[in-house]
Amino acid sequence: MVVFVNDEPKVKVNYTKLYSENMFLDENVQIKSTKSQNFNNQSLKGKITVVFFGYTSCPDFCPDTLAKANKIFDKLQNKDIQLLFISIDPKDGLDKIKTYVEYFNNDFIGLSINDDNVKKLVEKSGVYAKKVSSTGSIDFYDHTGAVFLINKESKLFGLYTPPIEDELIITDLSRMTN
Repeated sequence: MVVFVNDEPKVKVNYTKLYSENMFLDENVQIKSTKSQNFNNQSLKGKITVVFFGYTSCPDFCPDTLAKANKIFDKLQNKDIQLLFISIDPKDGLDKIKTYVEYFNNDFIGLSINDDNVKKLVEKSGVYAKKVSSTGSIDFYDHTGAVFLINKESKLFGLYTPPIEDELIITDLSRMTN
């Protein structure tokens, strides 16, 4: 009998580990993204994907998080990592999302998902999102500020909770792609 013992020190990661058997997106869903007409789990495969749920009219947390993400991506300069912004506001059309995410970084990908599919994905991912008020035509949401990680097999595997610390994320993403 042979027993293998891993005596290497465990690598400390700065995110909360998650274990998911399921693909991040439902198999039968085709989603329009700011980069392609048919975004699905295949679009996630082969890359580490950083995911943030928000909305384009968010006055504070969303722009701050995307600005930090831009700094992280500029520092890493790694094409094996992509950022996915998923709007929780059904009023956010694809053109508005494209303008919004590309303001921060032209490589960021935005998704416009119909209301039913957003609700399913939010629930499946454990994201909190609730419309709390409206002013004119603008809706305001209370939502999870976490940043999620999807592995190269299109499965959720981790999350960072606020406060979002750039250097810790850079350390983890650098390790994952080397």
